[in-house]
Amino acid sequence: MSGPRRDAYGLPVTTAVPAALETYDRAVRALLGWESTALDLFRAAAAADPGLALAHAGAAVCLFLEERFAETREATEAARAAAAVLPERERGHVEALTLWTSGKMDDAVEAMRAHLATFPRDVMVFQRLYYIYFWQGRFPDMLALTQAMLPQYPGDSFALGLHAFALEEDGRCPEAVRTAEAALTLNPRDAWAVHALAHALYESADFDSGVTRLPPAIHPCRGLNWFKNHLLWHLALLHFARGEYARVATLSRTVFERTPSAIAGDLHDSISLLWRLELAGRPMAERWQPFTAIARERINRLGLHFHVAHVTMALAGGGDWASADKHLALVRERAPKDRTGLMGDVLAPLLEGLQAFAARDYARAVARLEPLRPRIVELGGSRAQRDVFHDTLFEAAFRAGDAERAGRFLVERLARRPDHFWRTRAA
Repeated sequence: MSGPRRDAYGLPVTTAVPAALETYDRAVRALLGWESTALDLFRAAAAADPGLALAHAGAAVCLFLEERFAETREATEAARAAAAVLPERERGHVEALTLWTSGKMDDAVEAMRAHLATFPRDVMVFQRLYYIYFWQGRFPDMLALTQAMLPQYPGDSFALGLHAFALEEDGRCPEAVRTAEAALTLNPRDAWAVHALAHALYESADFDSGVTRLPPAIHPCRGLNWFKNHLLWHLALLHFARGEYARVATLSRTVFERTPSAIAGDLHDSISLLWRLELAGRPMAERWQPFTAIARERINRLGLHFHVAHVTMALAGGGDWASADKHLALVRERAPKDRTGLMGDVLAPLLEGLQAFAARDYARAVARLEPLRPRIVELGGSRAQRDVFHDTLFEAAFRAGDAERAGRFLVERLARRPDHFWRTRAA
């Protein structure tokens, strides 16, 4: 076997098959860009050189994200077996990623941080650690990571896009817009940079600019996976913020309801749009049913707290109270085994509050949701995504006739971002 070649980021890769490395580099770029071809490319690279451990690890990442867990285990084992005889960089890369694909989150974070300290241009490890922080609600850590990594990636749109979103979540929206624009100048197909731009315009309450700028920004991002729908979800949020509820309902139908998806990201967005329309006083009635049916099949998937909350929203929104109660019971049962305490302290009462809102027990919804406000961030998701929980509390106060709370919440909400619904809301 020849000595190590170099990948697109200048890091050593042990392979004697140039075509395998070329395909691997394309796969990495596809994964960074949310392109639907990433898994096939990683598998093609591994087929060209079965000893290319990095390709097996990349396939494991893609499979894990698609919740194809049996195949994830196979790819994880192949990556570890191939990496056993490889140099430190490749062994460390595989170890960091496969700890994550094996569900060992804390160990994965430790391994990723240690690996990046030595190999900061290992972009796949960088990206994966970033998203772990995102789903753990660790936004200061996410920003610190991009700030530390950015000098290692001059002229790289993907690094800039990651940084732009971290800036937005830190409330630095003008800087986030500029950074996202710089990323898109380098690479107009950088979907995450488009995503960061959408967030920053939305959080800046620049809704008019958002609905104008976002469609042409999305257009070049061809070949995306489900993330294309997520970008369109952001467009729907901008229209929602302008009070264009009929437009939002149409986008929901065309983007999410025409072919209901069980992919977690798609499912979150589908459920969130319907719930927000309900908050705005537009009953979704039978439109809940496809998503309630999907949620019913996902009751036992309790890994990602943000996802669990949306499953309950779909069950309660669709009136499947037996399944909603079963779901809540499973969360309560699992809570004592949760080392973080989040399931018992935050998730279970959040589910109770969401159920109470859907059952029109608004006083109970307020009682269960209000104490959780400082800790909702720990469930992960962006500021825009988490708003659905906070807005449920605010609307529950109005519907409960709790004038003091409703007025206080309204002032706070308008100061945060003056969406049309809250600007026109009256007790």
